[in-house]
Amino acid sequence: TTEIYTLSLHDALPISVIIGKDKSKTMWRVPETLNEIAEAGDDSIVLELIDSFQRDTAKRLKRVNEALSRFDADTVQAEAHSVRGAAGEMGGEVLAELCRSVETAATRRNWPELAFQVNRAETGFTELRAAMSEYVNARQGAV
Repeated sequence: TTEIYTLSLHDALPISVIIGKDKSKTMWRVPETLNEIAEAGDDSIVLELIDSFQRDTAKRLKRVNEALSRFDADTVQAEAHSVRGAAGEMGGEVLAELCRSVETAATRRNWPELAFQVNRAETGFTELRAAMSEYVNARQGAV
């Protein structure tokens, strides 16, 4: 069973509208490996992986902003690449796509465009985090 979570920020446009993607695009699709672990009865591992992903991504996006403020495109690109890979592994395909846009903008060193792409990625992460939190709350309530 695949679980899909689609959320939009309170009093804001859904991320699908903000990033110009198809509205059917979901913020988070629980990866099959996480479903398998949860179905095997080990929710704690799944919840720990989600928590670890969220904490690591928040730190990396902070480093992206710090690098952006220093006009350090190489660090922006490297951190966005790391977030893209982790997001892809955790089922955050929208965030992974947004980070790919950050990486591309970083190679161009077009600072206004790069700032815009970073902002989109941060919005995507906020929505992904909300969708993951909904899943975590549902799993914790089932225990």
